[in-house]
Amino acid sequence: MYHSSEGDHFLMSPTSSLGSLQFRAYFNNFVNPFYFLLLFCYHKYTAMARKKEYTVEAFYVGESIDLRRAEDALKRYIFLNRDHPLVIQFTKDSYIALTKFGVVVFWNVSESERQKFLQELSPYIKSIRPRYSYSETSEVFISEHDNITAKGIHISILEVERIKLVSFAIAQSVALERYEEEVEEQLAELETVITNLKTTGKALLRESDLLKQVGRIMVVKQITISHLSLFDKPEEAWESPELEKLYSLLAAEFELEVRFSVLDKKIEFLSESSKILMEFLAEKRSAFLEWIIIILIAVGLIPYIGDIARFLKSILSTILP
Repeated sequence: MYHSSEGDHFLMSPTSSLGSLQFRAYFNNFVNPFYFLLLFCYHKYTAMARKKEYTVEAFYVGESIDLRRAEDALKRYIFLNRDHPLVIQFTKDSYIALTKFGVVVFWNVSESERQKFLQELSPYIKSIRPRYSYSETSEVFISEHDNITAKGIHISILEVERIKLVSFAIAQSVALERYEEEVEEQLAELETVITNLKTTGKALLRESDLLKQVGRIMVVKQITISHLSLFDKPEEAWESPELEKLYSLLAAEFELEVRFSVLDKKIEFLSESSKILMEFLAEKRSAFLEWIIIILIAVGLIPYIGDIARFLKSILSTILP
């Protein structure tokens, strides 16, 4: 076993002049880097966990957001991840999550700051409007366990994965609200056509109006299909049992699975109805063409009416005594 000599003790003693230099060199070369690394991690953790309550507001801003272009352009912000949804550390205690299906989720961001940020984001939003009515507000608390109560959403730690998961679930609910309302509008219009067909046997709509109806139905279906990721469980929920449990709680709270299922059935009904309307239009057009052919034949026979009359008269004279 090695026993330090008096000289060794003197060299390593921080109280002696030479020992103090040796100690400082040892600290700077070996301890200091780890110390600052630990200090950095501590401050990063405490910066995210400093606040205990967050007001989370989600807004539908457009049909979709080009996340890649937005990330490239908004370089002055700190992006905490590179996958979907994108999470931005807006300020020390506020965050923003961007989804590709047109919902932006704000964590403790004031209305004036929201408007400024959305103005910056607007070039990368498809089908943007000044104001949509689809939104959702939730309170998120930093607690001991992941849970949902009447008070709000509780998460055990404020980390990127949980910010993504909570933001994604709330964004799904807001996007669903948008699709649900649009599908309901199409169903209401379709109900009028069905009622007319039932009572009068006619659609009582011009062909152009029926085609517009079919077009609107197909647009709803196309938008839904183009955002199939809206209906997927986030990757984090597959990779962690804890996060899967949290997402299940969120999905149950916002009734996501039930709403997905109902919306899917309504879209399927609209799709089948659009096919029936197209067949109805085809038959209507076919009947119209048949009448045109009959009229053209009749018009073509007009010059020969006298000959036809004499021919019929001669036949009748031979038959009748």
